Amino acid sequence: MLVDAHGRATADEAWLRFTTPATWPVWAPLIRGVDASEPVLEPGTNGRVAGPPGVAVDFEVTHVDPDLRSWSWRVGRGPAAVHMDHHVVPAAGGGSRAFLRVPGPSAALLQPYRIPAAAALRGLVRDRSGLGAEEEPVTAFDFAFARSYVLAGRPFGVTSRSTTVEVGPAWLFVRFGPWRLLTPRSNIASAKVTGGFSFAKTAGPPHLSFSDRGVSLTTNGDRALCLSFHDPVPAIDPTATITHPGATLSVADPEGLADALGLPL
Repeated sequence: MLVDAHGRATADEAWLRFTTPATWPVWAPLIRGVDASEPVLEPGTNGRVAGPPGVAVDFEVTHVDPDLRSWSWRVGRGPAAVHMDHHVVPAAGGGSRAFLRVPGPSAALLQPYRIPAAAALRGLVRDRSGLGAEEEPVTAFDFAFARSYVLAGRPFGVTSRSTTVEVGPAWLFVRFGPWRLLTPRSNIASAKVTGGFSFAKTAGPPHLSFSDRGVSLTTNGDRALCLSFHDPVPAIDPTATITHPGATLSVADPEGLADALGLPL
């Protein structure tokens, strides 16, 4: 399960709120209070989150990466414990994007949590805090739509308004209708321009290659940039059970995207 939100707060502002447990009740509607062992999250921070009346869960932070603005925690105890990953990235045009990912079998069970999680993330990134944090440069790339692909993509929510590729200082973010791909730039191994795709194998929603498990996010059959990853990333599967060693992105400027990523062709 992947939930994301976009708002006016800079990435630094959102990251500060995200990693300061005392602020959680301010922007997360379901959280009434937090008892944490540390004022700012670090690996090993533990405590308890008080939710709606009668609901409280224990947690332990397992990973924090301030450079990538990424952190993970384990919520609950024993067999019922759930692992969650969180990320904050700058967004094209200003502001930031915040992400929650629940990998594995827990994702299916936590689908009802998607709505309150989205509300919390919107609250996290909604407002500027006045801290004077600077916006970070993010370059956006549009997908190039062939007419036949426009018609094929529309029933799946894949349109020119719902698709983008954003390259920030540390992350690559891809929005393809309701699907998302997010990975650190350091995880991208190589890039090459490719094309000549079969309409049946690439039009409409994302397509999974059964030969190498790569994912095609394509809106035309002529030209695209194929990226390979050091570690496979999720995209097509909301439970993140399926991961991809590569992704094909039919942006209008494949060479420009490769250059923005600092990758030779």
